[in-house]
Amino acid sequence: MCSENIYINGEYLKNNRTWGDEDSIWKSDIIIKLLHSNKIEPAEILEIGCGAGAILENISQKCSFTKSLKGFDISPQAIKMAKKRETQHLTFYCEDFSLRKDIHSDLLLVIDVLEHLDDFYDFLRKIKSLSKYFVFHIPLDLSCRTILKPHVMLQQRNTVGHIHYFSEEMVLWFLKDTGFEIIESEYTKPVVDTNVADSFKRWVKKTLRNFSFKVNKKISVKLWGGYSLMILAKQNQ
Repeated sequence: MCSENIYINGEYLKNNRTWGDEDSIWKSDIIIKLLHSNKIEPAEILEIGCGAGAILENISQKCSFTKSLKGFDISPQAIKMAKKRETQHLTFYCEDFSLRKDIHSDLLLVIDVLEHLDDFYDFLRKIKSLSKYFVFHIPLDLSCRTILKPHVMLQQRNTVGHIHYFSEEMVLWFLKDTGFEIIESEYTKPVVDTNVADSFKRWVKKTLRNFSFKVNKKISVKLWGGYSLMILAKQNQ
């Protein structure tokens, strides 16, 4: 189950029919906001683990400064979906990026990828030379709630293939270990905190979580879990 084969043999698609398209708009909007706030206008953008390609598509439509956007994914099912989004400036490849020797970009996107990789340290060291700037989106699955209820992490393992579980501190440590300097970061909320509640129980849960997050973001992230961290980074020279 932990093998990358689930992304090739169709098992991941079976559990995730949209390949996360419904989350791609808000994720790409946060990426664009981070770029704007730091006055970064990348002409060439590369995404590793691009899935169905909706994040790159949204960026290409909203950022006139982009000239070339390329997405790589090992899943033939994901790239089949992404190919429908191709334009003159937006292309997708069903390839392992590490086999390409001509890859380089102004901005490299690694969105919800590290938690799926057997050796994410090796991956981070390999990509460090591929771009000037990087954006990571990393789930913070490790929390008081998930420690007390490990079946929550098991569900993440079974449905979306997470094999590593991080706290915010762990993310900051391993990025520093592998030579990245964080420019800016922002918490992102799970759907339970943003979608319309379909029951009274979920409404109560949503209300409590959002109140907690408003009072103290860091403590709320550590207590309840389900949040992620969007990080703009660069090489630590």
